[in-house]
Amino acid sequence: MNELKVFTLEEANQLLPVMTKLILELQAKRDLAVNTEVQIDSLELISNSDDASAKELFHLTEAYRQIVREFYALIDQIHEIGCFLKDVDLGLIDFYGVVSGRVVYLCWRFGEPKINYWHETGEGFAQRQPLIPN
Repeated sequence: MNELKVFTLEEANQLLPVMTKLILELQAKRDLAVNTEVQIDSLELISNSDDASAKELFHLTEAYRQIVREFYALIDQIHEIGCFLKDVDLGLIDFYGVVSGRVVYLCWRFGEPKINYWHETGEGFAQRQPLIPN
């Protein structure tokens, strides 16, 4: 298990280019997995159990498994850095940080130029509050 990492706002903001790249890769893998799954389902519906169909289904299934492994490896990379992926679709990432002497989540959403919000660790995106620079 990874150690708890508490980030300063500056440290977390410096990681945003890395997080942006990882979110884009995650979203691409997710989309590829969904498309491959549709291909597998379609092939299963029209398959006539011949060798060509069976081989194609096998190759698609293996490709799907590899895509899923790569997807979860990207999530592991985010966690190994010390961040928390909250939502792939929205690109939500939380970083442990300190606000007013309390450990909270510094909250970033894909596309935001910097971290401007925080929320309590037991809360989520809907409870984000603006950061007030010291």
